[in-house]
Amino acid sequence: MKKFIILFIVFSLSFIFSPQNLSFANQNKTYYAKVEKDNVYFYSNPIDENSSKIFIIPKSYFVYLTNSANDQFFCAQYKDIFGYVKKEDVTVMSGTPQTPYASANFTIYDIDGLALYPTPKFTNNTSLVRIDYLTIVSTFYGEIEGENVPDMSNPWYYCKINENGIDLFGYVYSAFCYKESVIQTNNETFDIVNEPIFNVTNVETENLSEVAMAFIIIGVSLPCILITYLLIKPNLQKSKSQIKKKAKKRHGDYFEFDENDLN
Repeated sequence: MKKFIILFIVFSLSFIFSPQNLSFANQNKTYYAKVEKDNVYFYSNPIDENSSKIFIIPKSYFVYLTNSANDQFFCAQYKDIFGYVKKEDVTVMSGTPQTPYASANFTIYDIDGLALYPTPKFTNNTSLVRIDYLTIVSTFYGEIEGENVPDMSNPWYYCKINENGIDLFGYVYSAFCYKESVIQTNNETFDIVNEPIFNVTNVETENLSEVAMAFIIIGVSLPCILITYLLIKPNLQKSKSQIKKKAKKRHGDYFEFDENDLN
């Protein structure tokens, strides 16, 4: 039982002070960033071009940042989709909002139904699926301007439709939709992070000097050496005791030879 406990301690120390744990888990740090101005786009690629714009993120809500894509863009997540946001368009914060994403739905109000398109336009476009009249679309992401019918508005809704178990993402022309819910302003706010650092492991490793690393290695090694010694010490003592007993036994069997015994 004693050996089992000691072995368990050795294993635990080896795990706790392993290089992976000393390097602070080798994972990227993540942040939420708040949209505090109008017309902030969510992009499909980290390029500032109209073809990369997917939709306008509802003002006052957040995107989840996972990394820095380049000097101009963050890698980001909004609800269940991944993309990019311009760094200058969002405010990085240190907290976790309770309601990071906007919630809204709309109803198809064209008696013939509406098509879901991959881009916000009618011409030279192929429908992904046709959405029936009075269908309530509950997964709404945001709006974007696109092609319009004459004398009507031009916003399109970017949304998700589940068709036969498959999620389809695309645009629906908003002029023939009835938006049932109004997006409320999100008043959550946190401390601002001016220079977000995503790669925690590299930062921590670079800040450790060679001398500091040497002390850490020594500090980790000494307890293991001590525990190993305590583990084998009883066996050493037992071996020495057995050697002494054998020596005494040989001495007891010793006798002197007398020549007179031959006569």
